[in-house]
Amino acid sequence: MKRALVWLLIAAGAGISGCTASEDGKWYRQPPEAWPPITMINEITYTDMHHPIAGCAFLLDLGSDTLAVTAKHILTFFKSESMNSVSFRNRLESWKMYPKDHPDDGVLVDRLLNEDEGESIERVPSPGDWLLFTIKEKSPHIQVLQPRETPLQEGEPVFIVGWRYSDKDCPQVIYKGAFVRSEGETHIISTERLSDNTMPGLSGSPVVDARGRVIGLMSQKAGKLERVSSLAYPMRVWRAQTAG
Repeated sequence: MKRALVWLLIAAGAGISGCTASEDGKWYRQPPEAWPPITMINEITYTDMHHPIAGCAFLLDLGSDTLAVTAKHILTFFKSESMNSVSFRNRLESWKMYPKDHPDDGVLVDRLLNEDEGESIERVPSPGDWLLFTIKEKSPHIQVLQPRETPLQEGEPVFIVGWRYSDKDCPQVIYKGAFVRSEGETHIISTERLSDNTMPGLSGSPVVDARGRVIGLMSQKAGKLERVSSLAYPMRVWRAQTAG
Protein backbone atom coordinates (compact mmCIF):
# COMPACT_ATOMS: atom_id res chain seq x y z
CA MET A 1 0.00 0.00 0.00
CA LYS A 2 2.84 2.40 0.82
CA ARG A 3 4.44 1.79 -2.56
CA ALA A 4 1.12 2.38 -4.33
CA LEU A 5 0.71 5.70 -2.45
CA VAL A 6 4.20 6.80 -3.50
CA TRP A 7 3.37 6.10 -7.15
CA LEU A 8 0.15 8.11 -6.85
CA LEU A 9 1.96 11.05 -5.29
CA ILE A 10 4.58 10.99 -8.03
CA ALA A 11 1.86 10.99 -10.66
CA ALA A 12 0.06 13.90 -9.04
CA GLY A 13 3.24 15.94 -8.71
CA ALA A 14 4.29 15.34 -12.30
CA GLY A 15 0.85 15.90 -13.78
CA ILE A 16 0.73 12.35 -15.16
CA SER A 17 -2.58 10.53 -15.54
CA GLY A 18 -3.13 6.94 -14.51
CA CYS A 19 -3.65 5.95 -18.15
CA THR A 20 -0.49 7.01 -19.95
CA ALA A 21 3.07 7.87 -19.03
CA SER A 22 3.30 10.66 -21.60
CA GLU A 23 0.89 12.75 -23.61
CA ASP A 24 -1.21 10.33 -25.61
CA GLY A 25 -0.43 10.28 -29.32
CA LYS A 26 2.96 11.99 -29.00
CA TRP A 27 5.51 9.53 -27.68
CA TYR A 28 5.68 7.37 -30.81
CA ARG A 29 6.79 10.39 -32.87
CA GLN A 30 10.06 10.42 -30.97
CA PRO A 31 13.08 8.29 -31.95
CA PRO A 32 12.66 4.78 -30.47
CA GLU A 33 15.48 5.39 -27.98
CA ALA A 34 13.40 8.26 -26.55
CA TRP A 35 10.20 6.21 -26.13
CA PRO A 36 8.88 6.03 -22.56
CA PRO A 37 9.01 2.71 -20.66
CA ILE A 38 6.61 0.38 -22.47
CA THR A 39 7.77 -3.14 -21.75
CA MET A 40 8.41 -4.85 -18.43
CA ILE A 41 9.86 -8.17 -17.35
CA ASN A 42 7.98 -10.65 -15.17
CA GLU A 43 9.12 -11.61 -11.69
CA ILE A 44 7.06 -14.53 -10.40
CA THR A 45 7.03 -15.86 -6.86
CA TYR A 46 5.20 -19.07 -6.03
CA THR A 47 5.00 -20.73 -2.63
CA ASP A 48 7.73 -23.15 -3.74
CA MET A 49 9.56 -21.39 -6.60
CA HIS A 50 10.91 -17.96 -7.54
CA HIS A 51 11.55 -16.85 -11.12
CA PRO A 52 13.27 -13.43 -11.24
CA ILE A 53 13.10 -12.97 -15.03
CA ALA A 54 10.32 -14.70 -16.94
CA GLY A 55 9.73 -13.13 -20.35
CA CYS A 56 8.20 -9.71 -21.00
CA ALA A 57 4.90 -7.96 -20.36
CA PHE A 58 3.02 -4.71 -21.04
CA LEU A 59 -0.14 -2.74 -20.24
CA LEU A 60 -3.10 -2.88 -22.63
CA ASP A 61 -5.92 -0.32 -22.64
CA LEU A 62 -9.22 -2.04 -23.39
CA GLY A 63 -11.35 1.06 -23.03
CA SER A 64 -13.13 0.48 -19.74
CA ASP A 65 -10.03 -0.90 -18.01
CA THR A 66 -6.30 -1.48 -18.36
CA LEU A 67 -4.92 -5.01 -18.12
CA ALA A 68 -1.40 -6.30 -17.53
CA VAL A 69 -0.60 -8.90 -20.18
CA THR A 70 2.12 -11.40 -21.01
CA ALA A 71 2.59 -14.66 -22.92
CA LYS A 72 0.78 -17.70 -21.58
CA HIS A 73 3.47 -20.13 -22.72
CA ILE A 74 5.96 -18.75 -20.18
CA LEU A 75 4.05 -20.89 -17.66
CA THR A 76 5.51 -23.93 -19.41
CA PHE A 77 8.94 -22.93 -18.10
CA PHE A 78 8.26 -20.62 -15.15
CA LYS A 79 5.79 -22.45 -12.94
CA SER A 80 5.44 -23.94 -9.49
CA GLU A 81 6.72 -27.48 -9.10
CA SER A 82 3.36 -29.23 -9.45
CA MET A 83 1.70 -26.80 -11.88
CA ASN A 84 0.42 -28.33 -15.14
CA SER A 85 -2.45 -26.06 -16.24
CA VAL A 86 -3.32 -22.38 -16.56
CA SER A 87 -4.25 -22.25 -12.88
CA PHE A 88 -2.15 -21.20 -9.89
CA ARG A 89 -4.24 -23.21 -7.37
CA ASN A 90 -3.37 -20.75 -4.58
CA ARG A 91 0.39 -21.25 -5.14
CA LEU A 92 1.06 -17.78 -6.53
CA GLU A 93 2.46 -15.38 -3.92
CA SER A 94 3.17 -12.42 -6.19
CA TRP A 95 3.55 -11.52 -9.85
CA LYS A 96 5.43 -8.30 -10.46
CA MET A 97 6.23 -6.59 -13.75
CA TYR A 98 8.79 -3.82 -14.13
CA PRO A 99 11.23 -2.35 -16.67
CA LYS A 100 14.50 -4.26 -16.60
CA ASP A 101 16.48 -1.06 -16.14
CA HIS A 102 14.03 0.54 -13.64
CA PRO A 103 13.00 -2.14 -11.12
CA ASP A 104 11.39 0.42 -8.78
CA ASP A 105 8.73 1.26 -11.39
CA GLY A 106 6.19 -1.30 -12.38
CA VAL A 107 3.03 -3.24 -11.77
CA LEU A 108 1.71 -5.70 -9.20
CA VAL A 109 -0.95 -7.90 -10.78
CA ASP A 110 -4.14 -9.01 -9.11
CA ARG A 111 -6.47 -11.57 -10.74
CA LEU A 112 -5.83 -13.78 -13.76
CA LEU A 113 -8.93 -13.34 -15.92
CA ASN A 114 -8.37 -16.35 -18.15
CA GLU A 115 -7.38 -18.88 -15.48
CA ASP A 116 -8.44 -22.35 -16.61
CA GLU A 117 -7.64 -25.60 -14.79
CA GLY A 118 -8.60 -27.54 -17.90
CA GLU A 119 -6.05 -25.85 -20.17
CA SER A 120 -2.64 -27.50 -20.32
CA ILE A 121 0.53 -25.43 -20.28
CA GLU A 122 2.48 -28.07 -22.18
CA ARG A 123 1.39 -26.98 -25.67
CA VAL A 124 0.07 -23.44 -25.75
CA PRO A 125 -1.32 -22.48 -29.18
CA SER A 126 -0.09 -19.12 -30.46
CA PRO A 127 -3.60 -17.69 -31.14
CA GLY A 128 -4.40 -17.97 -27.42
CA ASP A 129 -0.95 -17.13 -26.08
CA TRP A 130 -2.08 -14.45 -23.62
CA LEU A 131 -2.30 -14.14 -19.84
CA LEU A 132 -4.66 -11.32 -18.89
CA PHE A 133 -4.35 -9.84 -15.39
CA THR A 134 -6.23 -7.16 -13.55
CA ILE A 135 -3.95 -4.71 -11.73
CA LYS A 136 -3.47 -4.17 -8.02
CA GLU A 137 -0.78 -1.47 -8.17
CA LYS A 138 0.62 0.43 -11.16
CA SER A 139 3.41 2.95 -11.63
CA PRO A 140 2.36 6.04 -13.62
CA HIS A 141 5.64 5.89 -15.52
CA ILE A 142 4.71 2.91 -17.68
CA GLN A 143 3.18 3.76 -21.06
CA VAL A 144 -0.21 2.13 -21.51
CA LEU A 145 -0.75 0.87 -25.07
CA GLN A 146 -3.90 0.99 -27.14
CA PRO A 147 -4.96 -1.71 -29.62
CA ARG A 148 -4.73 -1.37 -33.39
CA GLU A 149 -8.25 -1.65 -34.85
CA THR A 150 -7.56 -1.55 -38.60
CA PRO A 151 -6.06 -4.28 -40.86
CA LEU A 152 -2.31 -4.42 -41.38
CA GLN A 153 -0.79 -3.87 -44.81
CA GLU A 154 1.95 -6.05 -46.28
CA GLY A 155 5.36 -4.49 -45.67
CA GLU A 156 4.04 -2.11 -43.01
CA PRO A 157 6.68 -1.35 -40.36
CA VAL A 158 6.19 -2.90 -36.92
CA PHE A 159 8.30 -2.88 -33.77
CA ILE A 160 8.95 -5.46 -31.06
CA VAL A 161 9.75 -3.69 -27.78
CA GLY A 162 11.43 -5.72 -25.05
CA TRP A 163 14.47 -7.62 -23.90
CA ARG A 164 15.99 -10.91 -24.92
CA TYR A 165 17.66 -12.72 -22.04
CA SER A 166 20.93 -11.71 -23.69
CA ASP A 167 19.94 -8.02 -23.37
CA LYS A 168 21.27 -7.25 -19.92
CA ASP A 169 20.38 -4.27 -17.68
CA CYS A 170 19.85 -1.89 -20.58
CA PRO A 171 16.91 0.27 -21.67
CA GLN A 172 14.17 -1.53 -23.59
CA VAL A 173 15.33 -2.62 -27.03
CA ILE A 174 13.31 -1.84 -30.15
CA TYR A 175 13.52 -4.47 -32.88
CA LYS A 176 12.20 -3.05 -36.13
CA GLY A 177 10.42 -5.36 -38.53
CA ALA A 178 7.72 -5.56 -41.17
CA PHE A 179 4.30 -7.21 -41.41
CA VAL A 180 4.36 -10.19 -43.78
CA ARG A 181 0.92 -11.82 -43.53
CA SER A 182 -1.80 -13.01 -41.18
CA GLU A 183 -2.42 -16.69 -40.48
CA GLY A 184 -5.68 -17.25 -38.65
CA GLU A 185 -5.45 -15.31 -35.39
CA THR A 186 -1.69 -14.78 -35.65
CA HIS A 187 0.50 -12.36 -37.60
CA ILE A 188 3.79 -13.25 -39.25
CA ILE A 189 6.43 -10.52 -39.18
CA SER A 190 10.02 -10.30 -40.35
CA THR A 191 12.85 -8.75 -38.32
CA GLU A 192 16.37 -8.55 -39.69
CA ARG A 193 18.04 -8.56 -36.26
CA LEU A 194 16.19 -11.68 -35.09
CA SER A 195 16.54 -13.74 -38.27
CA ASP A 196 19.35 -15.69 -36.58
CA ASN A 197 16.69 -17.42 -34.42
CA THR A 198 17.94 -15.85 -31.17
CA MET A 199 14.85 -14.38 -29.53
CA PRO A 200 14.57 -16.09 -26.09
CA GLY A 201 13.20 -13.62 -23.55
CA LEU A 202 11.04 -11.59 -25.92
CA SER A 203 7.97 -13.75 -25.31
CA GLY A 204 5.14 -11.50 -24.13
CA SER A 205 6.66 -8.34 -25.59
CA PRO A 206 4.26 -5.93 -27.32
CA VAL A 207 4.45 -5.62 -31.08
CA VAL A 208 3.33 -2.14 -32.16
CA ASP A 209 2.80 -0.28 -35.40
CA ALA A 210 4.38 3.06 -36.35
CA ARG A 211 1.79 4.92 -34.25
CA GLY A 212 2.46 2.86 -31.15
CA ARG A 213 -0.73 0.80 -31.36
CA VAL A 214 -0.56 -2.86 -30.35
CA ILE A 215 -0.99 -5.44 -33.11
CA GLY A 216 -0.29 -8.38 -30.77
CA LEU A 217 2.32 -9.96 -28.51
CA MET A 218 5.42 -11.97 -29.30
CA SER A 219 4.62 -15.67 -29.18
CA GLN A 220 7.18 -17.81 -31.00
CA LYS A 221 9.52 -18.18 -33.94
CA ALA A 222 8.20 -19.10 -37.38
CA GLY A 223 11.38 -20.29 -39.06
CA LYS A 224 13.42 -17.14 -39.58
CA LEU A 225 10.30 -15.04 -39.04
CA GLU A 226 8.29 -14.28 -35.88
CA ARG A 227 4.76 -15.32 -34.99
CA VAL A 228 2.68 -12.72 -33.15
CA SER A 229 -0.50 -13.63 -31.28
CA SER A 230 -3.15 -11.17 -32.49
CA LEU A 231 -5.65 -9.25 -30.40
CA ALA A 232 -8.53 -11.60 -31.30
CA TYR A 233 -8.15 -13.81 -28.21
CA PRO A 234 -7.82 -11.10 -25.52
CA MET A 235 -10.74 -9.19 -27.02
CA ARG A 236 -12.88 -12.35 -26.84
CA VAL A 237 -11.94 -12.94 -23.21
CA TRP A 238 -12.60 -9.31 -22.33
CA ARG A 239 -16.00 -9.29 -24.02
CA ALA A 240 -16.97 -12.42 -22.09
CA GLN A 241 -15.79 -10.83 -18.82
CA THR A 242 -17.78 -7.63 -19.37
CA ALA A 243 -20.88 -9.16 -20.98
CA GLY A 244 -22.70 -9.31 -17.68
